[in-house]
Amino acid sequence: MNIKGKLDNPMVTNFISLVLLQGVNYLLPLISFPFLFRILGVERYGLVTFGYALMQYFVMFTDFGFNLSATKYISQHRQDAQAINTFLNSAMIGRFILCVISFTILVLLISTFEKFRSESMLYMLYFGIIIGNVMFPMWFFQGMENMKYITIFNIVAKSLSFIPFFIFIRGPEDYLFVPICYSVGFILAGLVSIFIVYYKMGMRWYIPSILHIKNALKDSSTYFLSRASTSLFTTSNSFILGLVCGNTAVGYYSAAEKLYQAYNQLLSPFTGVLFPHIAKSRDVAFFKKVFYRIATINIFSVSLVLLIASYVLQIVYDTADSNILHIFRTLICACFVTMPSMLMGYPFLAAMGHPLFTNWTVICTSVLHITGLFLLFLLHILTPVSVAMMVVCSEALLFCFRIWGIRRFQLFKG
Repeated sequence: MNIKGKLDNPMVTNFISLVLLQGVNYLLPLISFPFLFRILGVERYGLVTFGYALMQYFVMFTDFGFNLSATKYISQHRQDAQAINTFLNSAMIGRFILCVISFTILVLLISTFEKFRSESMLYMLYFGIIIGNVMFPMWFFQGMENMKYITIFNIVAKSLSFIPFFIFIRGPEDYLFVPICYSVGFILAGLVSIFIVYYKMGMRWYIPSILHIKNALKDSSTYFLSRASTSLFTTSNSFILGLVCGNTAVGYYSAAEKLYQAYNQLLSPFTGVLFPHIAKSRDVAFFKKVFYRIATINIFSVSLVLLIASYVLQIVYDTADSNILHIFRTLICACFVTMPSMLMGYPFLAAMGHPLFTNWTVICTSVLHITGLFLLFLLHILTPVSVAMMVVCSEALLFCFRIWGIRRFQLFKG
């Protein structure tokens, strides 16, 4: 097959688009976070990170598992435009209802607890992330395996939203520009995506029946449990550190965690493409080939990062602060198992007909992770480094669960 033929392949086009989109999603923060760390200082940087962590709970709640359930549904019904249109509208309305509930919860938090009331403007400004995320149906484009239009406009919108960081943020007192910039970027991306869906891709807006909305939410609820559980040992780490240890501890932990997450996000284009492809084709041989290649590359890459960790921090944050270095080296050890674990999860186990088992592995691991954090708190040893060590243990446990699942269902024998 020549190059033009390969580029015409929907899977290849979708992969390239996801690479570009994901590249923007983590390269821009990778550029902006070091800037914020230097300008805002550790404490204010920890504060804006704590606020962002709180918003991730609402993002998780409003996503409600649609990124998995809706992607699978649309991928399997691509020949039925009416079914897709009904599901799209049902999901959008369902997510809007969840957005209203989220805002109500945020208002209650601000009204009830001094921790949130003292910085109420920060959290209210951050809520634009939730609004934009609800308007942005990533799952629709993934299911249709057509990401090129949304990728272009999303890159432009989010890139432009980060420019004010470098224009208006000149000191710690300018920290409120952080949630403003985030919200603008998400809302712009959401508006553009709605335009493409309803004006460029032929979808029609109408209000479906209550039964359709209820069914859309019900179908996603199973996936929601696993996504909620995932947040328990990702977002909750910064959030709990902020509640117990204060903003400075969050600042150190977050500085290291951003690099750890950036490495893990390198896999997102692969998982975004593999899930609808495997769900539709059940091509085990193809998955095994991709899995073994990525796992091998990952071992060498993580080893290299461990060796040059101090240089990475010096380049990114202009400091090799020992507090950040110890956390970063601990977290990066988890990447030995996170990469293969993510590949074995939703792109494979769930797509091959075992979503309940996949959800169970995440839920059990998350419960044990939160239990571990609670024990650290009771023993008075809850610190950024101990939290990072708990992440490594939890990710290793999740990896073992998924290996056991593949053996149990004999999936690699296909």
